[in-house]
Formats: sequence, structure tokens, C-alpha cells
Amino acid sequence: MTTQQTAIQRYRRPRGQYPKRRDSEPRPKPLPEYLEAHEVAALIRAAPNSRAALLFLVQWRAGLRVSEALALEVRDLSLDSGLPTIHVRRGKGAKPRIVPVHPELHSALASSIQFGNVVQGDRLIKASRSTADRWIRGAKSKAEEAGAIPHGRRISSHTLRHSYARHLLVNGIPINFLSRWLGHSSIQTTLIYLELVPDPMGSLAAVP
Repeated sequence: MTTQQTAIQRYRRPRGQYPKRRDSEPRPKPLPEYLEAHEVAALIRAAPNSRAALLFLVQWRAGLRVSEALALEVRDLSLDSGLPTIHVRRGKGAKPRIVPVHPELHSALASSIQFGNVVQGDRLIKASRSTADRWIRGAKSKAEEAGAIPHGRRISSHTLRHSYARHLLVNGIPINFLSRWLGHSSIQTTLIYLELVPDPMGSLAAVP
């Protein structure tokens, strides 16, 4: 071994023992932004057209990602059974799932199919992602001008999905059900919503 090699060996640290750089430390993730039910209602009223209103409602009442909502076709809806559902065929990670349909959404979907000239094979909401983003920005501005939503809130299409998750927890839906309906790969992902609703079942009030 040469003198140079000996010097390198002397100062070489064992694998994994280098000090971590500060900029590599994970930053705490902000809590999800959400809207209360009356604020979502105001946002839907402020929608620029019926397609936008239906998109907002699908995300709010079914918790779908905007890409999932825009990909929905008439064949994905099962509205005539006793337990109406939406079949999300193009979920994140190509994982399909079944989501129950809220009564308010059921009525809107049925009306859209009946009066919206939507047929089998058609997408339910014909719009691009950029158009959906424009719709939510416009509705947010209009709702803010009306005083229905405070100015400065960070609101996007995904905010409706967060609002759905929190609303269900507040109203007693078990978190394992919610995790499945949201299409999360792990319930650990869903647990972030407990930060928004620390005691969703009101259990603490029953503690003597």
C-alpha cells in the first residue's frame, strides 16, 4: 500500500457515518387545507357552469382526485341499485376501487345523465385538467368577492378531496373505510386527517 493510499484509508469514514447535511433533513409537511361544508356549497354555487359544478360536487361527495373525476364515464356509475356506487377505474397507481355515492351526488349524477346528453362511452365531465384548474380559481375568486370564503386561502381542486375526508371523519365514518374510499395504498397516508379531527368520535367527552 502506498503512502497516498494509507492516508486515504486513515481518513475514510465508515459507510453511513457521514454527518447529515441540514438541507437533506425532511421538512414537516403542512396540514391539508380544507373547507367547511357551507364553504364548499358556496364554491359550487360560484361555479362558472354546470360541468364545473358537477366536477366540484363529485370531488366533494366522492373524494375523487381531479384526474379520476375527469376520467369518469357513464359505465362507471351504478345508480339504480340499493347501494349506488362509482367505479374508479383509473385510480392512482392503476388501482381501481369502488366508492359509495352520497344522496346529493346521486341526484346530480342522475340528472346529468338524463338531461345532459351523456351516453354510454362518454366521459361524464368533458374538460381538460387546465380547464378544471381555471374553473376552481374562478369559483374561488367569486366566492371570496361574495364574502363566502375568506381571502387568501390556498384552494385547489385537491382541497375538495381534503374537505371530503375531514367531513366524513367528523361525521363518524371509520378511518379504515375512508382510507379505502380515498384509494390510499396505506392507512398511514390517511392518518394525516386525524390532525384535522383529533377526536372524530367524540370519545373524550365520554371519559369520566
